[in-house]
Amino acid sequence: MNMFGGRRKLTKVVVSIPVILALMSGCSKEASPGPEKPPAPQGADSFDTSKPVKLSLYMGLLQPDEWIQKHIIGPVQKKYPNISIDIVRKGKGTNPDELVVAGMFPDLIYESIPRYTPYKDLGLLYDMNDMIKKYKFDVGKLNPVVVDALKVWGSGGELYHMPLWMNFTALYYNKDIFDKFGVAYPKDGMTWDEAIELSKSLTRTQDNVAYRGLDPTSITGMAHQLGLNFVDPKTNQALLENDGFKRIFQTFLTAYKIPGNEMRGVSRDTFLKDRTMAMYPFYADMVTLLADSAAKGAPVNWDMASLPSFPERPGIGYEVDSHNLSISSSSQNKDAAFMVVSYLTSLEPQLELSKSGYLPVTTDPEPLKSFGANQPELKGKHLDAIFKTKPAPFHKFTPYDSLATGRLSPALAEAEKGKDINTALREASEAANKLIQEKLAATAAK
Repeated sequence: MNMFGGRRKLTKVVVSIPVILALMSGCSKEASPGPEKPPAPQGADSFDTSKPVKLSLYMGLLQPDEWIQKHIIGPVQKKYPNISIDIVRKGKGTNPDELVVAGMFPDLIYESIPRYTPYKDLGLLYDMNDMIKKYKFDVGKLNPVVVDALKVWGSGGELYHMPLWMNFTALYYNKDIFDKFGVAYPKDGMTWDEAIELSKSLTRTQDNVAYRGLDPTSITGMAHQLGLNFVDPKTNQALLENDGFKRIFQTFLTAYKIPGNEMRGVSRDTFLKDRTMAMYPFYADMVTLLADSAAKGAPVNWDMASLPSFPERPGIGYEVDSHNLSISSSSQNKDAAFMVVSYLTSLEPQLELSKSGYLPVTTDPEPLKSFGANQPELKGKHLDAIFKTKPAPFHKFTPYDSLATGRLSPALAEAEKGKDINTALREASEAANKLIQEKLAATAAK
């Protein structure tokens, strides 16, 4: 998920389609040596810092140019003046498969944990363990929950990705709606049942404006909270008919059956633009959107509480989600690329990320002391709410998860219309299994 990037016009380092082929012709070629030799970085005994190197970075996720400059390019050029980085954005003509066919896929990848299937299918993921040994990089300085989540993309301890920052979730709420109806603000540590009960006092129509109390929002997020898997990794069969998903559906329907709180539209817009949603659980991206709204002269009077959870797993949120840098298997500059991804986990870059409101991935406690210090939208907010939710460990991932999770929202919509929950989930599971079998057959036919 993007965070604090806003939706500003991208102009500074974006690579336009007409020049993309010219740019990437240098993606995997080292430039000629320069006249000066910068000091060798600590632990990089065999990396030649006298030789200018041009790297390219593939942005699988949206981040604005100023963010990339501040948190990636700027720090790297300060540490390694011999390394320059060009940006290649995902888009028409620059999708991973198109770049692979052209033999021009970039050296580095910026992506989040759940989104690596296309890169893996194309053989683009590179195991950094050899580089870790070569440069004596201490993986122990990284948050172990994040590292364990990243390792699900390998089968034998491979580490294809280096984390840059961690996402967080919270229950955002509109203080004006609570104040209008004289309702106390939500508290940390609520269960979903308690949050839904609170929403009843906020779901009403006043002055011809219909207010909604809460949209639970994420079926998969709740599945993470309960530690559920979507597909059996041994049988490749969907697991949507178990009691956990029935409980999740029942939780959603309890909220949606409150008169006036029915499932409809895009709840994020109801919270952010219409200002008629009292509580909305979401990722850190919401702060980006709230900051943009304030910058446009339409600030929301908001704060946050910890994400509601289930009583048997108190304080457990959605599963760990980090934004990461990876080295592509096709890169001809893997040593320089490793210098980049490893350096950005060090104290100084992590401190700057934390000040901007991004959860650092280092185990060093220092960056967290300044969390949000440079992010005006977080001033005076209840930031403790962020740290009272522990991310759930990553589930048993399979390449077919998306085929199963994609059937959940349609099934919930059918259940809200009156279809029996057991029937809705059985049909969703059957539909998912059909899609899985089709993908397995297509893979076998290649």
